[in-house]
Amino acid sequence: MTRSEVRCAAFPVSLIAALVCALPSCGHAQSAGSISGTVTEPDGRPLSSVVVAVQGLGLSVSTNATGRYVLARVPAGPQRLQFGRIGYAPHEVAVTVSAGTPATADAVLEPQPIELGTVLVEGVSRAPDRVIDAPAAVDVVRPAPGEPGATGQVPLALARVPGLDVAQSSVTDFNVNARGFNTMGSRKMLVVQDGRDLAIGLVGSQIWGALSEPLEDLGRIEVIRGPGSALYGANAYNGVINITTPAARDVVGTKLTLVGGGLGTERIDLRQAGEWLHDRLGYRLNFGYTRSDDWSRSRTAKDGSDWKQEYAPATATVPTLPSPEKRALLGQTVDPVTGQALGKPDPLVTVYGSARIDYYAANGSVVTLEGGTAQADNAVSLAGSGRNQSPRILRPWARLAWDADGSGVSAWYSGLSLPFVRLASGTQSSDDESVFHLEGRTSRTFHEDAGRAVVGASVQDNRVNTQGTILRPANDDRSDRYYGAFAQLEYGVRHVRLIGAVRWDDSQRFPTQLSPKGALIFTPSTHHALRLTVDRAFLTPGLASLFDAHVFGTGPLDLTAIEAQLRSDPALGPALANVPLDSLFTNSAAVPESSLGNPHLVPQTVTSYDLGYKGQFGRGAFITLDIYDAHIEHFLTAALPAGATGVNPDFRPWTAPPQVPDTSRAEVEAAVLSALAARGPIVRNGLTRLADGGTAIVQSYGNAGTVDEWGVELGSTVSLTRALTFSATYTWYIFAIRQNIAGNVLEPNTPQHKGTVALEYSGPQGITLGVDARIMSRYRWRSGSWDGDIPASQIINLNAGYRISPRLRVYADLTDLFDQRRFQVYGGAVIGRRVLAGVTSTF
Repeated sequence: MTRSEVRCAAFPVSLIAALVCALPSCGHAQSAGSISGTVTEPDGRPLSSVVVAVQGLGLSVSTNATGRYVLARVPAGPQRLQFGRIGYAPHEVAVTVSAGTPATADAVLEPQPIELGTVLVEGVSRAPDRVIDAPAAVDVVRPAPGEPGATGQVPLALARVPGLDVAQSSVTDFNVNARGFNTMGSRKMLVVQDGRDLAIGLVGSQIWGALSEPLEDLGRIEVIRGPGSALYGANAYNGVINITTPAARDVVGTKLTLVGGGLGTERIDLRQAGEWLHDRLGYRLNFGYTRSDDWSRSRTAKDGSDWKQEYAPATATVPTLPSPEKRALLGQTVDPVTGQALGKPDPLVTVYGSARIDYYAANGSVVTLEGGTAQADNAVSLAGSGRNQSPRILRPWARLAWDADGSGVSAWYSGLSLPFVRLASGTQSSDDESVFHLEGRTSRTFHEDAGRAVVGASVQDNRVNTQGTILRPANDDRSDRYYGAFAQLEYGVRHVRLIGAVRWDDSQRFPTQLSPKGALIFTPSTHHALRLTVDRAFLTPGLASLFDAHVFGTGPLDLTAIEAQLRSDPALGPALANVPLDSLFTNSAAVPESSLGNPHLVPQTVTSYDLGYKGQFGRGAFITLDIYDAHIEHFLTAALPAGATGVNPDFRPWTAPPQVPDTSRAEVEAAVLSALAARGPIVRNGLTRLADGGTAIVQSYGNAGTVDEWGVELGSTVSLTRALTFSATYTWYIFAIRQNIAGNVLEPNTPQHKGTVALEYSGPQGITLGVDARIMSRYRWRSGSWDGDIPASQIINLNAGYRISPRLRVYADLTDLFDQRRFQVYGGAVIGRRVLAGVTSTF
């Protein structure tokens, strides 16, 4: 290790140590008692997920499925309890606590229209903020552990967030992005669960089908839009999805969920949580199993008929046909004559589970130890070079954390075993990873809570080994370290609050990055706020983009027919007379198609100017409006043909062999490009002369220059009655590419117009009904090998539920009511109607 590396390592570690020292020390418990009770609606039905807090002490707990709660270790004396849940009027109860004697405090909450402006979020500042005061565009998808849905999939719950793109390419494969330039395996939204990064190190994207907990057990999800590197570092580029799971004591009891329906879906989830040692120790266990067929179909027919049949219901335009894939989906065989896939594909099967233990100290601090794993079989995913299928994905993880009064230290591990088959070429690849992360943070208020400071630091080690199947051998089996430190300072005077933040990041993979942020929040009244922010964020090149070295497409191309055509031309034939037969393209019968990385890449950066408004009108309406102007530099492309584009300086346009006379070289090179046009832009523009003199078709990556983006994101929620809620979103997006790559037009892969409309009813007897529509305009998708139009869509979904008893609920979800079959990613599967029904029992 060099002296500079030692300094880099020492700085954040020493800061973490300082933070630990700054944490409040554990004190001795005072004489204390406990408070328990039940929270119900006016008709006597129990209310779950009600937050019960002791005023002024920072002690809180949530009611379980039967409406019951227990607050342990409450100091003796008169106390005041506060009861709160979204959609119900807040309630307070006075109670006197005696040492060693249980006290009882029940409550009845009256339904009332939602007051979203009072919801607290923690992801924006890494400390609590009212959502209306938060210095970023933020939405809370699930404010508290709520009623379960049938799919259990996180991305589907994000579809109604304004500005967010949720593009599905198979049952379990999603791309989630905000604010334009989506790609296969998008990595511009940092996704963290209790501070643990869910991305994989090789490409930086998430495997949404390999989470160890279902949606309803994840608690609350905050979606922060706009640059977030000032507090989160690399790849919090277009925002952060911050998932916070409930503590064990917040979900005490047993929950069993059974789901079945379309695509042969079977799902079972079991969760058990309880408390031991006089409520000092809480535990939570969960186990899940899902099985379903997929929308993905094999594309091995030699005449491309299966691809045409698959896309026929989704578009009237005949799609550009890629070469047939060499491998059928797992479970199928290929007819050697026609190439048609025979048999039925193996189903998607996922098994997952996790365990958590919380220790609640006498001074209010909490120590958490948890871990879990997920195993996903037969998943199909889309990449720039084609489709992949993995026979088995393993995702183990573990986390140890200590939180106390706004401060905390956490350490976590995340692993990955990902063998997969490239369906286009039939080649086998693998990716084995391990990540170790240590972080410390603290927040403090000062000047009678007018100001607040948040500081933290982290160190992370990523190990990636593709066994030579993806990365170049010289750059494989590698360990990369990342160091970061951040600080945010804010201060408020009357109606104005000023916020400044900065983060320092360093690694051997990229030069030192500074990510500043400035914000001004003007709150003329309690329920209205205007926000002006300026942020800078950066996106690191993925390891595959830097050091990729694998075969793409269906394998070596046979260009002997093109060589013969050129030799037969009266004008060109004499110029090729001295070129050995079948060597115009080095080995014309087998020209390799390769995806090769670009080690010259630098991080992509964005500077964004945001103007936002949040407002609560009475108790019935909440409105958000966000406008942004973003400037992108060093734009990182997806894999593009490298020969004629200049995307990678290591690859130049193909040149004629040295045997061709100088006077004829330009004519031969032009004739070759013209003849290759019929093979498509990837072959024509990818043809290059390698450094060793050989010929190849190469795709690579580049920094394409500068891009400007502008957008408007509008969200609204209106409580029409106590039981009926209307919500709608609208997003408008445009862009301008200031510099481009010759022969390729970069696309944002985002519609210019999109929106959602939803109507939800929550009535007596636990009846819930909902209908929502997702509307998107037509747009172009261009990423890697995939190039085509995404048709406009108007997808309508329904859901319904009924609580048979306080412990038993049945429900159903219907997606794509009118079966408007659409592909949401060009090259992805055609997604259609799906009906699922489920039952959840708590006891």
